[in-house]
Amino acid sequence: MRITFVGHATVLIEDGTNRFLTDPVFTSHIAGQKRRCKPGISVSELPPLDAILLSHAHYDHFDLPTLRQLNPETPLILPPRMKGVAAFLGQRRLCELRHWEVWESGNLRVTAVPARHLSGRWLVDTPFRPSNGYVIEGLTGAVYFAGDTAWHNPFADIGKRFSVDVALLPVGAYRPRWIMRWSHLSPSEALDAFDTLKARLLIPIHWGTFRLSLEPLDEPIRRLRKLAARNGLRDRLVVLDPGESWSPALGRHQLQRSTEQAGPAVSFVSS
Repeated sequence: MRITFVGHATVLIEDGTNRFLTDPVFTSHIAGQKRRCKPGISVSELPPLDAILLSHAHYDHFDLPTLRQLNPETPLILPPRMKGVAAFLGQRRLCELRHWEVWESGNLRVTAVPARHLSGRWLVDTPFRPSNGYVIEGLTGAVYFAGDTAWHNPFADIGKRFSVDVALLPVGAYRPRWIMRWSHLSPSEALDAFDTLKARLLIPIHWGTFRLSLEPLDEPIRRLRKLAARNGLRDRLVVLDPGESWSPALGRHQLQRSTEQAGPAVSFVSS
């Protein structure tokens, strides 16, 4: 297993020779928002992909300009009622999965799991498009990609159904809490979700790339590190900068920045 953080919710997950990319966004702007941290790798540096996993229709997760740069033969795995948005990409191999449905390829299984998040592309369609998380089970373990989700999500059910090795949980865009609590985890809720899942390792995502809420860009990771240390979870938290990779062979705290994935360390792009 090898996990490379590209930025925001874009993660390259490799299991042997099988490769998945989650919520790919490589563009410099989305819906008027400027990217504040460059992608850790470029589109041209991506290996051939077995599938692209899309969690929901928001612009910071479902980026049409990026998807147009990726191989049109690569299957897109989507939540239900997303084909209308994907139609802008032309002819593509689409697979819509409802919660708990499975996509299989060889020895790999991708299961769509619930996510609690308002996920419309436009204001008028927000109530009608569901969100997915995904559990990828392969030869070397199971990875849970949560996409975007709030705390009121069945993490316990996911933990009972799967033996999760690595949980990719969102930790940013949580202020003001009275609004964001319905769609995004805070760092403390992400740790609670990690505990409920009974996962072995936590890699945080959805931070430091787009200014989507009121907290400073680096606050989610600062708070997460403090909370993990306070709760005795420091050894089970791996924070990746864009372009960094983690794998069990490297150990929990030995991160790799290879020559073919030599993106910049975290440096926020000034406005």
